[in-house]
Amino acid sequence: MAKRKNSGKNKFLRLLLLLAWFFVLTWIEIHEGVDPNSEQTGKPGTSIILSADDAPRYTGADFLELNGGRSTFDASELHFEGEGWVNYGDLDELNRVTTMDAMITPEMYQTGTDADSSILPTGWSKSNQNDSNPKQLNRGHLLADVLGGSGEDWRNLVTLYRNANYPAMYFASEYIISEAIQSGTTVRYRVTPVFQGDELLCKGLHIMAKSVNDDSVDLNVYVFNEPKDDIN
Repeated sequence: MAKRKNSGKNKFLRLLLLLAWFFVLTWIEIHEGVDPNSEQTGKPGTSIILSADDAPRYTGADFLELNGGRSTFDASELHFEGEGWVNYGDLDELNRVTTMDAMITPEMYQTGTDADSSILPTGWSKSNQNDSNPKQLNRGHLLADVLGGSGEDWRNLVTLYRNANYPAMYFASEYIISEAIQSGTTVRYRVTPVFQGDELLCKGLHIMAKSVNDDSVDLNVYVFNEPKDDIN
């Protein structure tokens, strides 16, 4: 009988130890920001969009690669149903542009329109419209007209310094995508202006693109919205 009691006590102690270990592991996971009841698949549910707090500091380069130049679109965002589309995000409470998402097909090449001069996006200043001024401003398309972007929709026009609009944005993404769709490739594309606080002129543009039917395009860059000739 004594042996059976000792055996029962040993099982009870082992159970207590297991429970204590479980609670310790749970406490560690919670305090490290991991939900122990969630599925940890290692795959992001949505692609990552750069925030103002994470934007790189300007040091003189026109643009920088992010994530090794690789986009973070997930499989659902790259799904192509056979037709191109464009989605302009709504203006925010300060009337600033927010984002542009698109699936660009070869048929969309050169179907856009020039910027409407009557549209004055936030941060616009007529005093800077001088060809000799490095701070000259442009009405920049989030989705370029050559890629099918509208120049008549407020949601697609953002105030950019001329250098950011061209050559920076052009060679960082628009030229690459234009060449790809002319060769028959379809490209998933996103451009997001990055604003600091309540500022009306964006600090830069987070741009991602990925071809959906081949491996010709995969980019993730940040284009600085800075006057090129005004570097401290």
